[in-house]
Amino acid sequence: MATKTATRRRIRRHSVSNATGAFVDLEYASAKGLSCSLPLIDISMSGISFTFEDELPGIEDGVTLSGAVIRLGDCEIRGDLTVMHLTPHTGTTTLCGALFYPASDTDLVKVKSIIAGIEALGTSG
Repeated sequence: MATKTATRRRIRRHSVSNATGAFVDLEYASAKGLSCSLPLIDISMSGISFTFEDELPGIEDGVTLSGAVIRLGDCEIRGDLTVMHLTPHTGTTTLCGALFYPASDTDLVKVKSIIAGIEALGTSG
């Protein structure tokens, strides 16, 4: 018999992994002051997930990353992220789940619009 595990996720996530131009841009403090553009996997009203290869120094559970930019095509949504989990994905790829805090009311409206558009198309994951 399969064991059912509890999840903290209460809000439906919407897959964007097959969308053209779906990325999260991060600039974060580390020994080298790194910046990167990482593939966005999904988005919800409370957060996002993305993947990265190998290790990104300074990205660990509980860390808040200021100045993140979610890019979906020409749409840019600014905000901060709090890393909730890092999960081995495939090979050397890690899946990162993070809470997303829009930087402004305009950014919040963009998140809501993106999700409404996905739901209208019926392409949610």
